[in-house]
Amino acid sequence: MRCGLPSLSDQDSNVTARPEIAWRYVVPVAFAELVVLVAFANRYGYHRDELYFRVAARHPAAAYDDQGALTPLIGRLGEGLFGETPRGLRVLSAVTASLVVLVVALIARELGARAAGQVVAAAGAGASAYVLAVGHLLTTSGLDLLVWTTVVLLVARILAGGDERLWLAVGVIVGIGLENKQQPLLLVAALAVGLAVDRQLPRVLRSPWLWAGMAAGLVLWLPYLVWQGTHGWPQLELAEDIRRDEGGESRATLLPLQLLLLGPLLAPIVLVGLWGLLRDTALRPWRPLGWAYLALLLVIFVTSGKPYYAAPFLLVLLASGSVLVERWLVTPVRRVAIGLALLVSVLVSALVVLPVLPADRIGDTPIAELNEDAIETIGWPEFVRAVADVYDGLALDERAGTVIFAGNYGEAGAIDRYGPALGLPRPYSGHNSFARFGIPAGTTGPVVVVGYREPSVDFVGCRRVATFDNGANVENEEQGGSLFVCQRPRLPWTEAWPELRHLDA
Repeated sequence: MRCGLPSLSDQDSNVTARPEIAWRYVVPVAFAELVVLVAFANRYGYHRDELYFRVAARHPAAAYDDQGALTPLIGRLGEGLFGETPRGLRVLSAVTASLVVLVVALIARELGARAAGQVVAAAGAGASAYVLAVGHLLTTSGLDLLVWTTVVLLVARILAGGDERLWLAVGVIVGIGLENKQQPLLLVAALAVGLAVDRQLPRVLRSPWLWAGMAAGLVLWLPYLVWQGTHGWPQLELAEDIRRDEGGESRATLLPLQLLLLGPLLAPIVLVGLWGLLRDTALRPWRPLGWAYLALLLVIFVTSGKPYYAAPFLLVLLASGSVLVERWLVTPVRRVAIGLALLVSVLVSALVVLPVLPADRIGDTPIAELNEDAIETIGWPEFVRAVADVYDGLALDERAGTVIFAGNYGEAGAIDRYGPALGLPRPYSGHNSFARFGIPAGTTGPVVVVGYREPSVDFVGCRRVATFDNGANVENEEQGGSLFVCQRPRLPWTEAWPELRHLDA
């Protein structure tokens, strides 16, 4: 009689006995996700981060102050393939989200789900608010989500006795993810703790393929590290700023938001999935994943990370929960119940996350409070026209030397996008990496200043000339902001620039 964990030969047998992939069901779910996201991609407008990414992509670097290099490049590729519109910028994000839907179904299959469980996993992922959100916009979180779920899929296969050479693929994917953002380090740490708690870490560490994967990941990560190191590690400074300003709120909302990130109706499946990984004998080979999620929550709490950092792992719990839900779907009534729950989830998530309502209506709805990203996509063309009106009001002999200076990268990015058609000169900003894209040295004319409450701190001879109204009754960051015309900065631009630069989210 044997006890304890299955032997390697037993696990190999488990791998060969995996259910078939339900392609005929899960592919249509993923395709529907893609169609919905592309259909809504052109409503409202760009998000401030997207406007920043557009400019960053035209200043290629191994990294930026606040992120890796990949997301801006993905956006530029999307615009090159599909046009310089919000939809063109976002198509590849929609593709990424649809791939995540497939990967979550594959994780469920890896854990033993047959067709019904795979469909529940795919539909749950597609209906989740988080997947819809990162698929709707170009964000660093989109690629990050695909990286996390793909890594867990490979680790799940290894845990069930799969080929240890998959560790090399894990390392490569983590390395690629680290060129986008640094959150995959949380995943690596959480998986290590999960394996340690389950007493599997010593065995895993003996695999040469794990070390080969770690080496490959480090090589891929190296350009980011070199750039950050040679520029004073600005991302660490930014992370500390976020921790200081938002750490208390992040800790207080960490657990409640775990139940809301995917959607309240999906929370029971997620909770069942966590219970199953920790307690269900059929899911015993993958118990380290359950411990990894708990370790991830602890790390996020201790480091004051943002609650959404755990969202990718919630999809893993959704996949494991789908295995158990499949066992429950033994009557037509139960199948109808789970179908209605998924349908309501996708409708509610779409209403909150996607631009379903007209832009001038969401200001009077809870959506403006629930989805800050939505209101940040409204009013940019109107904002740039207001700046153009100020610029056109200057004397002709002043315009040639006029500088447009924006307080944040969203405003500068909007002027960069819409300004040329209105005759505006290029914008400048000291916000994050936008400060590296150029300094307006040698100019003699006035300064049009936007995004400041009181510009006289940094500029002299300032007068308020306009107040911005987006016309949609949406209280976003620019609404009600003042536009100023100042004579000049207090110091020459090259001397003033260190004081004008700022790192913040």
